[in-house]
Amino acid sequence: MIKERLSKQDLMKMYNVDRTTIEEWRRRFGLPMIEISSHSKYIRREDLLKWEDKMKRD
Repeated sequence: MIKERLSKQDLMKMYNVDRTTIEEWRRRFGLPMIEISSHSKYIRREDLLKWEDKMKRD
């Protein structure tokens, strides 16, 4: 089963934020991006939803 993946660009569009904000979320808030290379990162939709739920609770 293939899990839906969202790129950093997808997240930027979804949340209307820039690349710097996404990187800050990774560093400061543990956004679980998977890094393929320095220019290729993605997150599984299910991991994003879990992260959002955690951020709401904290």
